[in-house]
Amino acid sequence: MKKMKWGIIGILIMTVFVFVGCGKEKKEQNPMEEITLSFINIGKGDAFLLEIPNAGFYMCDTGKKEDWDQINKLLKKKGVKELEGIFVSHGHKDHAGNVEALIQEYPTKAVYISGKDTVSYKKIDVCAIAEEAGVELKKMQGGEKLHFGETEIQVWIPEKPDKKNENNNSMVLRVNHGNTSWLLTGDMEKEEEAIYLSEHTNIEADVLKLGHHGEDDATSVALLSRVKPQYGIITGNEEENPDSVDPKIAARLKAYGVEVFYSEGEQLAVDFISDGTATKIKEVMENK
Repeated sequence: MKKMKWGIIGILIMTVFVFVGCGKEKKEQNPMEEITLSFINIGKGDAFLLEIPNAGFYMCDTGKKEDWDQINKLLKKKGVKELEGIFVSHGHKDHAGNVEALIQEYPTKAVYISGKDTVSYKKIDVCAIAEEAGVELKKMQGGEKLHFGETEIQVWIPEKPDKKNENNNSMVLRVNHGNTSWLLTGDMEKEEEAIYLSEHTNIEADVLKLGHHGEDDATSVALLSRVKPQYGIITGNEEENPDSVDPKIAARLKAYGVEVFYSEGEQLAVDFISDGTATKIKEVMENK
């Protein structure tokens, strides 16, 4: 009788372990409707168009004023008529330079900025631009999980503004779609990276938009080892900004097996496309 009792208990324990073990595995994901992040080819500067099925188009940073023609060409080619939102990582001209032009050309529902960045918006007053145009201004506090269709965007912002280095006030976005994630870091440098890493456990991403245009003051070994990206985006090129093609960072990315894309070539943009199971790549040419 005792042997039978202990046998039953053993079976129950083994069953529990099986279920617990299964819970730790990555959930199997069926293909979903595809979302697309277009990395617009504007040289040194950040400008991304995010297309989410049943939720519309969003800009993530807006490039420099002189980049407007290229950005506008891409949006027209993609059939954009209006924008659901514009996310601005911080107020530097190569990230926030076309907020006003976008709002004027494309009816825009909302502009999202860091509500804690009191430092970087000295030359471009995004709040005033939005108010004058009658566009809702959403000041993020960090920790928000925004849901657009089947896609979630996690917002992170450093708690205290960095008054010495404006780049370290960048609003960071993690775009999650099924089992895929894309991490957009603005101009985040190593000091902000360290804070971000200390506050997060799960930050793996298929795509990493490198901080500060791929220069050697960002993209630490610690960040790369935690994110484990398949693809890296560097918003710069050797001709316009030689520091964007930093040998140390290039070697680091190679060591981690990261395929890298720069702002160079004849393409209007490079599309990163996710069906929730994996991310694939496609070039967008002006006349194709």
